[in-house]
Amino acid sequence: MNTLCLKLFATAGICWAILYLVSMFLRRFGVVDRPNARSSHSVPTVRGGGIAVVFVILVAMLWLAARHQSYLVALALIFFGLAAISFWDDLRSLSPTFRFGAQVIAATTALLWLKFIVPPDGTMGGVNHIVFLTISFVWVLGYMNAFNFMDGINGLAGGQAFVTALGTAILAHLAGLSWTHPALFLALVVTAASAGLLPHNFPQAKVFMGDVGSVSLGFLLAVITVWIARETRWWLLPWLALLHANFVLDTGITMVRRVALGKRWTEAHREHFYQRLIRAGQSHQRVTLSEMALQGVVLVLLIVAQPTNWTGRILAALAVLLLWTGFFLYAEYMFRHACPERMIESSPYPRKAQL
Repeated sequence: MNTLCLKLFATAGICWAILYLVSMFLRRFGVVDRPNARSSHSVPTVRGGGIAVVFVILVAMLWLAARHQSYLVALALIFFGLAAISFWDDLRSLSPTFRFGAQVIAATTALLWLKFIVPPDGTMGGVNHIVFLTISFVWVLGYMNAFNFMDGINGLAGGQAFVTALGTAILAHLAGLSWTHPALFLALVVTAASAGLLPHNFPQAKVFMGDVGSVSLGFLLAVITVWIARETRWWLLPWLALLHANFVLDTGITMVRRVALGKRWTEAHREHFYQRLIRAGQSHQRVTLSEMALQGVVLVLLIVAQPTNWTGRILAALAVLLLWTGFFLYAEYMFRHACPERMIESSPYPRKAQL
């Protein structure tokens, strides 16, 4: 365990150091996010720092592959391919159709890899594998996009990756996996890499992770949850997904609201609940720390409830959903009172002409 901790501290330090070099080169080549009407930041900031995170995760995958786990080479190639296309998007702004197609291919190949390379251990009970893979496909594809959509303010996505990856590792260990299991070890590597990223991104952002970081991390976190559920118990997939409820619900509710208002859900905007809090006058630091604190509460609830019976788990799941519902209602309340004119602009009904 001490050796594992040393490896993770080294991973965080390497990621932190590499980000200095990465940000220097990205700035030199003009890979910079410039503020616009939909931005939540006010100064030009280097974009694409997620390259460092992707690099250390790829090194960890290849290190595991060299240690008699060669099947991880395939996952490393899928992860690298998705990261490369996402970085290309950071540089050139690819079409939504091309991006989505690449994400579909990544999700499909990753799940086929899990199906044929990582056999279930028989604890999935009567759950049909086709049903499980279908739900898993929607989860992986949806979450990598949700993670990308939520990467909009300082530290939010990096903090989410840190807490959820660490939580995933703890819950997987409670389910019976060892700390050295490849899926659990990769979750810990994501935790360490995120820790190396955060000083560059929070409380003041010197570099953004960009799509190369957010899409790749969202993809890997989602795949790890499916991997763990496949090797332990099927119900761990929705259970582990509760760690990500804030990102999933914020994205889902915002998307439904935009569609109901006749807006394009694929278009860039500032209507997520976390963005509404920023527009209501709260700082990036306060919003990010609030979500991370609530994530800590969620993790404690899941740790305490996992060993209990189904009644305890259901009550914990309801508590998690109520917790985030309360947070979103608070965000909406703050936004409506601080920005009433914005609510008029967001209305599906046209404004009356001024006489």
